[in-house]
Amino acid sequence: MKILSLLKIADIFTVGNLCCGILSILLAIDGLYDLSALLLFLAVVFDVLDGKIAGLLHQKNLFGKQIDSMSDLVSFGVAPALLFYALGSPGVLGIAVALFFVACGMLRLARYNVSEGAGFEGVPITVNGVLFPILFLLFGSFPQSLNYWPLVFLIQGFLMISTFKIARIF
Repeated sequence: MKILSLLKIADIFTVGNLCCGILSILLAIDGLYDLSALLLFLAVVFDVLDGKIAGLLHQKNLFGKQIDSMSDLVSFGVAPALLFYALGSPGVLGIAVALFFVACGMLRLARYNVSEGAGFEGVPITVNGVLFPILFLLFGSFPQSLNYWPLVFLIQGFLMISTFKIARIF
C-alpha cells in the first residue's frame, strides 16, 4: 500500500506534533531551553488539532491512531525527559526515573491503541506537553525546583499506566 494513500489532512497536524517534539529535543541539546519547552506546548496544539480535524472530516482511522501515538511518545515522553536531562545532568537515578517515565508513556499509548473505549484509561501522555512547560517556567524563577522533576516523572509515569478512567476533554 502506498504511504501517501494512507495520509489524510489531519495527519499533517500529527506530523506537526512530531516535528515539534524533535525540535524540542534538538533545542534542549543546544541549550535553548525556553524554546524547547515552548515547542512541547505547541505539540499539544497540533495533537488536539489532528484529532479534531480527523473527527470533523471523518478521517479517523487506525493508521492515524498509530502515527499519533508515535508522535506523542516523542513529544510528550522523550522530549520532556531530554529537557530534564539537558537542564541538569541528573545522574544515574534521575536518568533511570526519566527512562521509567518514557517507558510508561509507551505502555500507556500501546494500551490506548488496542483499546476501544470512549474515554481514557490512565492519564493521557499529552498532559506532559502542558505540565513540563509549566514546570520549566517554575524552574526559571526557582532553579532548585528541578530537584522535584524526578518525583513528577514518577507520579506521571504511574498515572499514565494506572487504570483510572478519564473522560475526554478535547
